[in-house]
Amino acid sequence: MRHLSISHIPATVDACPLDGKMHLRLRAERGAITSAKLIYNCDKNQWHEVRHEAPMEISFVDSELEYHSVAVPLTDTRFAYIFQLHCTDGKIRYLSEEGVTEDYDHSLGYFSFFQYTSQFPCDTMTVPQWVKTAVCYQIFPERFAMGSAGGDKSYVDTPWGDLPTPKSYYGGDLVGIREKLPYLVDLGVNVLYLTPVFCSPTNHKYEITDYENVDPAFGGNGALKALIRAAHEKGIRVMLDGVFNHCSWRHPFFLDAQERGEESAYHHWFFWNEDGTYRTFGSVKTMPKLDTGNREVIRYFCDVAVMWMREYGVDGWRLDVSDEISHRFLRHFREAVLAQDPEAIIIGEDWHRAVRYLNGDEYDGIMNYGVTKACLDLLAFGTIDSKTFRDRIVRLYHTYSIAADQKMLNLLGSHDTDRFLTRVRGDGQRLRTALAIMFFYPGIPCVYYGDEIGMEGGYDPDCRRCFDWNEKDRDRETHGLVKKLMGLKKEPALSEGDLAVDEADGIVTFTRRAEGQTLRLRVNGTDRLNAGIGAYGFEIKEEL
Repeated sequence: MRHLSISHIPATVDACPLDGKMHLRLRAERGAITSAKLIYNCDKNQWHEVRHEAPMEISFVDSELEYHSVAVPLTDTRFAYIFQLHCTDGKIRYLSEEGVTEDYDHSLGYFSFFQYTSQFPCDTMTVPQWVKTAVCYQIFPERFAMGSAGGDKSYVDTPWGDLPTPKSYYGGDLVGIREKLPYLVDLGVNVLYLTPVFCSPTNHKYEITDYENVDPAFGGNGALKALIRAAHEKGIRVMLDGVFNHCSWRHPFFLDAQERGEESAYHHWFFWNEDGTYRTFGSVKTMPKLDTGNREVIRYFCDVAVMWMREYGVDGWRLDVSDEISHRFLRHFREAVLAQDPEAIIIGEDWHRAVRYLNGDEYDGIMNYGVTKACLDLLAFGTIDSKTFRDRIVRLYHTYSIAADQKMLNLLGSHDTDRFLTRVRGDGQRLRTALAIMFFYPGIPCVYYGDEIGMEGGYDPDCRRCFDWNEKDRDRETHGLVKKLMGLKKEPALSEGDLAVDEADGIVTFTRRAEGQTLRLRVNGTDRLNAGIGAYGFEIKEEL
């Protein structure tokens, strides 16, 4: 056999202590082994005297690999282990830190067994209970609803519902969101993610001039406090958008640094070139990049985040451009946030593989655009078939630990992308199929405002249209499905159930099973009627 046909990623991906058990996985090329067994001791110091064994099961299969898994009780935190492999050539081999070997000398195991010995709460991933039933709804505040409280709306320059330009103002605010909470409760939402609300000269608020105050156009600090208080009363948590990678070129800290140079206390908060220019986010001149490795910058933003949590009740943070923020910042930020609220959650905006951020000491999950792209490739672009889609989903799931998978923010679109319905050329059935997939995949499903009623929109700014509150224009079938899926997410199968993903004859089946409840989603990934399911359609079945 080829020794590279077997793999295990210790510590970060394929070994995960969670809920009193150690969860372990390995990958094997299909046909390389007939079975696998875990050999372990929860106290590595006893390895030479006694070892325990547990058979592994094939939990997933894709076109090339089998994924074997097992979970065993943890009685000590000094966990050591290897794998025994029963190979198709009839031989027994072993997988340890030395790779695949023909035999294994347990008396010298301390040189080469795998181990997972750092299991302090501050070093490991945990999953708060509320996360398991979380269903998120993302709102771009300027476009969701205009409140009845009045206030200065002289800045509004575009009638509600007209197509947006990059600089359009419609008057949406936090009062409007608070007044629409009954709609969100009826839908089934229990987490709100708001794009930035702090003072900014733009409609999107990603160019911030004051992190310590809510923009007056949104109603000011009082409006945020009232919204969060009302949301909490209805069982809804509120996650804010932390834009800490960059600020506005009108921010007083940057203006002071630009004017006074090295005499400014804020000079080292930014990156300066020899010619006096400065580094920016994405080559956007109005957004100077902050040095998030600077300890003063870290201290300031940790204090800001904690202030909004302590005084206003913020429940979590989505970090903008998180993959361009220093690891030092992220570690300090997590410590500060969890010291204020141990059940808070931190979501990174990272569009790519983010394993190094998801070890329990930085953020909890990411905006999982891997799910987005897989659904687009199957349902919008037609670049993959059902089998390849199955492979993509299985491999994505095994990219992260099972704890991190449960805290991913899964989405079909956002304020940064075309709306999914537009990508599928207005085909509501394909949108509904993608929504069902998103809810059946482990993690936190996140609906972008208006997707549930059939809103369309191309790339920014078109994806930031105003919510249409005229019920006669609502896609009732999609709205009803989202409401049903949000309800199902709070039941045992979708909140805590195991995942299985299979494919046969163009049908991809997602199975979630827990506490005597089984839910199955069958997706037809073909352009024809298949197994009684319409082209690119789906069906959901429940077994008790």
